[in-house]
Amino acid sequence: MRSRLHRAWSRLALAALVGGTALATAPQPSQAATIVYECRSSSTSCISFSGYAGRSVWGYPVNRSGNNCTNYVAYRLARNGVAQQSGLGNGGSWAANAKRRGFRVDRTPATGSIAQWNYGSVYAPSYGHVGYVEEVTSSYITISDSSWSGGSYRWRIPRGDRNWPDSFIHFKDMRYQPPKPGAFVKVRETGEVYRLVGQAPVFVSTWAAFGGAKATHLLSSTALASLPALPANGTFIRGGQRGEVYRVVGGAPIHVSTWSAFGRPQPYTTVDQVAIDRAGAGGRWNHLRATPPEGTLIRGAQRREIYRIAGGSPVYVSTMANVGGAAPTTTVDQVAIDRAGSAVRFNHLSHQPRDGSYLRGGTTGHIYKMRGGVAYRVTSWATVGGVKPTTVVDQVAVNNAGITNPVKWSHIKGTRTL
Repeated sequence: MRSRLHRAWSRLALAALVGGTALATAPQPSQAATIVYECRSSSTSCISFSGYAGRSVWGYPVNRSGNNCTNYVAYRLARNGVAQQSGLGNGGSWAANAKRRGFRVDRTPATGSIAQWNYGSVYAPSYGHVGYVEEVTSSYITISDSSWSGGSYRWRIPRGDRNWPDSFIHFKDMRYQPPKPGAFVKVRETGEVYRLVGQAPVFVSTWAAFGGAKATHLLSSTALASLPALPANGTFIRGGQRGEVYRVVGGAPIHVSTWSAFGRPQPYTTVDQVAIDRAGAGGRWNHLRATPPEGTLIRGAQRREIYRIAGGSPVYVSTMANVGGAAPTTTVDQVAIDRAGSAVRFNHLSHQPRDGSYLRGGTTGHIYKMRGGVAYRVTSWATVGGVKPTTVVDQVAVNNAGITNPVKWSHIKGTRTL
């Protein structure tokens, strides 16, 4: 907090200190060319991603625009579940006062810790300053903060910079907290853009999917890696280019041909259709899977039939007792099951288990190797080079292989002995 205050604000600051609260003025870093400001605003807009709305927390004051460093970090601490910590004073007093209250204070930054600058520091020589540590990497940290005579900010500072905080206060360290679901984020180190589906990042290959470029929130590759790898099970997404809707099952997008399968239209997040079509292709595309994981149980909404994923294909389950007993299922559009593998939008399920996958009959223990949709009985592991991973399926589905009507049995073409 710098000393260059308007006289009116100086009088307010004195009055506030007498009353036991604290004000913060805009830090003006000395030789701060290495500090990179990613957002600067006279309002609270740069910190609104956190839900901050400029209201007083724990008795700390705010200026006419809702800004003040101590109030903003008090808001973030309260949001993280920290018990009320009133009366910590100006930013320059926070480290000493927090330490007296039993909180750890050191020189090691952590996500969710409070960066603190002492009175007389290079960065904030007047009243000191506090900010919230959003990210920690091996080369820099990022901070969001607020200032009484300035505004709101998001910025990063490299390790070793002369404006580096004097202390870090560990009230309650937290994992990286991304912006709100649906936000677009850009990775500083690579320039890659993702859209958050819940908290999971789905790659954006073109802004055309969203009708043009959108505002992005910068984050580090370290923060990106800390996010959930895949959208939550049951999430609905919509491909921007073709308008197709999918339900995420075990990380894989399963096509929705009609909302009637789910009773009514459901909330969804629009994503780049390319990310759906290239799901599981590696690297940036791996925030969606090509097919649900082996053993996943799905239920067709229209006929209420249950299937188990084996070799990427839905294999019918006549009774759950045949595959180990009751277990959770995810409801999908039955059309996606019946038309599995028949078109691009249906390719996140294979109609028959992929070649080289192995099935095990749940009630018989019989092993089958899939080739060309046919289940070849394996009487000895030696014939296939040793023991292989298997997926337990309903033996009844194997026994009924080759039946095409009803369609539920058509996911295995036939059986033979290897």
